Amino acid sequence: MTRFKDNPHRHRRGRGRPRRPDRDAAAPAPDARDAFAALYERHAPPLLRQALLLCGDHAVARRAVARAFRLAWESWPEVATDQDPAGWVRARCHEHALAPWHRYVPDRWLDPVVPADDDGVLTTALLTLPPAYRRTLLLADGLGMKQAAVATECEASTAATAGRLRHARAALAERLPEVADPGEALRRAARTGPGAPPPPAAEALRASERTTRRIVRGSAVLFAGTAVALAGSGVLAALQ
Repeated sequence: MTRFKDNPHRHRRGRGRPRRPDRDAAAPAPDARDAFAALYERHAPPLLRQALLLCGDHAVARRAVARAFRLAWESWPEVATDQDPAGWVRARCHEHALAPWHRYVPDRWLDPVVPADDDGVLTTALLTLPPAYRRTLLLADGLGMKQAAVATECEASTAATAGRLRHARAALAERLPEVADPGEALRRAARTGPGAPPPPAAEALRASERTTRRIVRGSAVLFAGTAVALAGSGVLAALQ
């Protein structure tokens, strides 16, 4: 029987065809800027409303949100792998909104809420509560978080959280007798509160990077000045 040699130009099965991509291969990780923008676009508006309820000032609330996301961008590898990136940013935002040194900020840098409107009445009533009670009430009733999660975020015991929540609810109901359900009013305000929307994600990211560069440059100048001062004091001590 005559055997024919394989034609080298004949197409062989399985050769010359593109390989089928592995279905189990991991997809490339999204760009960090895109991931940050997605986090910002989703959570910045509600965080702005929450910060306003906590501090009662539009300008302070905007700075709290901007600072929280700037810290998130500076620590992005940590935030991106955190179990709850939104909670990471929320904790920083709430802490800044409740910082006690805002009372020393000049009035020209402030923009307090108007007590006349409905949300202003609610915010004014909230501001009569101690900061820890305010935050606990917002997380539990405004955002619907479980007491254990609230205790973890506020770095308090479960018993202390339950006590704060009980006293805060009673105090808010006493200050708002015309409101049938203060908890529902707080939930509504946390979802659709007043105020201008935060800037777009791209603008917020650029502002965060500018602020970070200024902080780095300022730290470098301070370090250099300190080094020069120490060197000068050493020289003077040697001459004496």
